[in-house]
Amino acid sequence: MRRRAALLGALLALALPATPAHAGRWLAGDVHVHTTFSHDSYGGPGDDNTGPEDAFALGHSVRSQFAVAATRGLDYLAITDHNDIRSQSDPGFGAHGVVPVPGYENSLEGHAQMLGARRIYRNGDGSPKAVRRTAARLRASPDRGVFQVNHPAEGSTDFPDDQDWGYGYRVRPDTVETLNISRLYQPPFPSASSNDDAVRYWEGWLDRGKRVAATGGSDNHFVSTTAIQGVGQPTTWIRARDRSRRAVLEGLRAGRTFISSQPPALGGARIFLKADPNRDGRYDAMVGDTIAPRSPLRVRVQGAPGSFLRIITDGGRQASRPVLVRGGHFEHRLRLPRGATWARAEVFDPDAAKDRGVVCDDAFGSATTYCRNQLLVMAMTSAIYADRARPGHSRGFSRGAGPFPAR
Repeated sequence: MRRRAALLGALLALALPATPAHAGRWLAGDVHVHTTFSHDSYGGPGDDNTGPEDAFALGHSVRSQFAVAATRGLDYLAITDHNDIRSQSDPGFGAHGVVPVPGYENSLEGHAQMLGARRIYRNGDGSPKAVRRTAARLRASPDRGVFQVNHPAEGSTDFPDDQDWGYGYRVRPDTVETLNISRLYQPPFPSASSNDDAVRYWEGWLDRGKRVAATGGSDNHFVSTTAIQGVGQPTTWIRARDRSRRAVLEGLRAGRTFISSQPPALGGARIFLKADPNRDGRYDAMVGDTIAPRSPLRVRVQGAPGSFLRIITDGGRQASRPVLVRGGHFEHRLRLPRGATWARAEVFDPDAAKDRGVVCDDAFGSATTYCRNQLLVMAMTSAIYADRARPGHSRGFSRGAGPFPAR
């Protein structure tokens, strides 16, 4: 009888679907937002780090940033003031039902995001070795934090020679901010970032065989810029097990992200890259996973009809010609190119970048990146990885991990 019951239990276990290893939902949020606790944001009379002469730089309170996040359809928000964590004890931290993610922006040779940090970490002498130790302590602490390189080419017009992240590839991050503020703001415009160069820096990590995720952050400091560069512009979508701080950080570490130039309430495009490593017709691997070479890929795009989709692989090369996104729900399938060790997907609108480069790059290229950079990228994913020696998935997988049903 016992043997029969054990056999029946085993058969039932085989018949029932396994619990997905990265089941959950996509959460929308912003991983780079400031308040008046930052030294460059005015908080009115009594502000301890700015004065009335800085009234033009009037910033948001913690509560008002969370209010904006809620109205824009965001699930989570990371307040990351410059070397300051006072936001975490503010009554408005986590207001309006938005999940609060602690952290701060660390001033080094460039800026690094200490996502998840609930205390200020020591940077030692600021050398690459010391910063690597700082990043390791953040990851290993109870905070289980994420170390991110922010806007690595913030003011650069001659990348990589004047790269803003001074450590180059000597300090490995968990994530890189590949979209900071807006691509419409190019150097030397104040508060601008050469996001094309930030993407090249990130891809340099992928070409080196490192698993580093992509994020976007509004870097909002001021009330005056909220309409066009406020919370969620851009939005980082994170695949999370549940709607919690811990799950947000876990999703970032796993590389399960994509970026939209606009938040959900403003109709931001969404893009989902998946793979079928077993070639069984079920696309059950996603960004952050490791798959077998030449695996079939599937990209689904929401909310970007008339734009174009392209797949980028090793060395920043296009896997094939861009394809037109036909309709509000669009699907494209292809095979991972031969020899590719990573791939990512991107939705963009043509903006005459090549023509602009021909017309003005020789004359003005040393002064601005407007001549050559892509200005209209609507959405982009983190990478999916290929490794012949490690076919399968690095951190598990789930069927139907995106908002579309599994096949």
